[in-house]
Amino acid sequence: MKDIPVLWIIVPCFNEQEVLPITAPVFLEKINELSEKNKISSESRILFINDGSSDKTWEIICGLAQKDRHFIGISQSRNRGHQSSLIAGLMEAKDKCDITISIDCDGQ
Repeated sequence: MKDIPVLWIIVPCFNEQEVLPITAPVFLEKINELSEKNKISSESRILFINDGSSDKTWEIICGLAQKDRHFIGISQSRNRGHQSSLIAGLMEAKDKCDITISIDCDGQ
């Protein structure tokens, strides 16, 4: 049997307290759906990168991570911009998965 790839979805976040509770379950649903079909490993993850948000984004990310092992997060000390957050996420994922996908927190 061939190896099932591990997918990490990389999600840069800046002041996303309004949208994160809506989109995080959508991302999780897709991970679970693909895992159940053996398209990706159950070790796949959704990595949120907090880009120095001034709202409750980081608290929401921490809460999601406590509720489901598929959610993980890292937090930058200050706002560094979308591309820097994306690179931080890719660097975090580089030795831990086979596939990365980036998506904005609003799901676009």
